[in-house]
Amino acid sequence: MAQPAMSDEQSPVSPELDTMVCDLLDDFLNALAEGEDPGVILTVEDAHANRYQAAFTEDGPQACIEGAEHFVQTNVDGIQSDHVGPIDRYAIAYAGAVELEEGFEDAIIVTFYQRGLACAYSAYLLYANAGQGENFMWSDPEPAGEEPALI
Repeated sequence: MAQPAMSDEQSPVSPELDTMVCDLLDDFLNALAEGEDPGVILTVEDAHANRYQAAFTEDGPQACIEGAEHFVQTNVDGIQSDHVGPIDRYAIAYAGAVELEEGFEDAIIVTFYQRGLACAYSAYLLYANAGQGENFMWSDPEPAGEEPALI
């Protein structure tokens, strides 16, 4: 997973956050390879790695992103129905585009955070040939910057 530009000794991304984000991206990539629109996917975990995942698909892309962010902000104390305690880390992923020197490219954009970090971080993975199974291609994650934390 892409990490902020720091040496390995200073990386703020814990193994638990890295695993959670990689699992989320793997699910997202598999859906795109099959031609599915996964919408905006949110994953949260508590300090014991109890995980909750939700897809936001009923509105336009921006409304779904805002819905996922609002969910994190209003469920800081956890999701009791799914046995998830207070949220310790979260990730939100969605399909979008990034502007590069060559123009706009399709990308999965992910924002992630864990308690104790100074801020949230974002990254992107370029992809091509969605819905084409084995012809589906993606890049390694690239850092996209810092974001305000939601919790």
